[in-house]
Amino acid sequence: MQELLIILQDGFDADDVTVTVNGKEAVSEHGISTKMLLGMADEVTVELPAKGATVGVEVSSRQLSATKKLVGKPKSLIVSIEEGELVLREGTGREAFL
Repeated sequence: MQELLIILQDGFDADDVTVTVNGKEAVSEHGISTKMLLGMADEVTVELPAKGATVGVEVSSRQLSATKKLVGKPKSLIVSIEEGELVLREGTGREAFL
């Protein structure tokens, strides 16, 4: 098993967020809001199976969802709400916030 850091960045405003790994709920957070000074809302860590995974993120308070198939050994996944869409991008694992 390996850990994946999920960084919830821009666009969140008192939102309910659920993260799934291969269709199974891994994390559920409520009232997530982006802190404007940091440009970040929250960080969560999920366990990934050894052989690839599909990570899903749902923002139920806005009826948004997206999935990303991960290959190899990703270190982080960056999640933002941009122009009414949920955007998932693989990160480098070196993202840092104050």
